[in-house]
Amino acid sequence: MEAFKKLIDRHTGYILLFPAILASLFVHVYPTVDAVRISFFDFQLLHTNRPFVGWGNFVTVLQDPAFIQVFGNTIIWTILSLIVGGATGLIVAIFLNRPYPGRGFLRALFLVPWVTPPVVVAIIFRSLLSQTFSPINGLLMNLHWIDSPINFLGNLDLLGGIFSVPLLTIVAINVWCTFSFMMVMFLAGLQTIPPELYEAARVDGASKHQQFWRITWPSILPVVETVALLQGIWQFNNFNISYLVTHGGPLHATELLSVEVYNEAFNNFRFGTAAALSVIMMLIILIPAVFYVRRSVKHVA
Repeated sequence: MEAFKKLIDRHTGYILLFPAILASLFVHVYPTVDAVRISFFDFQLLHTNRPFVGWGNFVTVLQDPAFIQVFGNTIIWTILSLIVGGATGLIVAIFLNRPYPGRGFLRALFLVPWVTPPVVVAIIFRSLLSQTFSPINGLLMNLHWIDSPINFLGNLDLLGGIFSVPLLTIVAINVWCTFSFMMVMFLAGLQTIPPELYEAARVDGASKHQQFWRITWPSILPVVETVALLQGIWQFNNFNISYLVTHGGPLHATELLSVEVYNEAFNNFRFGTAAALSVIMMLIILIPAVFYVRRSVKHVA
């Protein structure tokens, strides 16, 4: 009995980790491995015969004309969400890092977009951006900035030959949803900077611009890099805004890769091509993910 207690004490950590490892295997590892397996078969829900097709599903996905557009949408979505959301989060974090009355209330207020459920966000913005009943269009027309209502979610005219109005619109909605997280991370980084550095810089005659680039930016750069990597991975896989606001339309103008996977699997019932598309997404995401893991291990070591 004593030997059994010693054995338990020696392996308590592994015993406590076992349920989490088991859950991770069933929730993450098994579905991933099964998706890779399905991607090599002509797996359709309405067909009982599911032959092995090798790389056929991948060829089908890559040769689909809509894939190029959807992939481009996803890249534009990810880059713009990172740049605009990151810049907004940093500006707000710097503003909230200064001492003034009501700062605590404003910090809580700026967290509202982060905690608002995506379904609620979609309903609100679909109403705000409606071509017929949009209060935004009404305001712009009352100010005589536009002559007719703008179809924010249906106008397929390209701006600069690259960006469509609906795509930029859902990017703006996504920035509103995600900048709060980056703001919190940046604010935490700003609060680790010793005030003495700024005092010494002011004594030496450094301007606000010089203080930012010589003190603030180098000090929070590790936080910026971590947030950029995590947000890049999350935004590339983002599903909620594109699907809930526009369902990927019109004509794939706002469709992202994650929405395309959903449509292939649960609208077209082609699980083979959906799995192939998800595997392609996973391989793309592995690049920043491996970089992030290596960076994290390096910092721990």
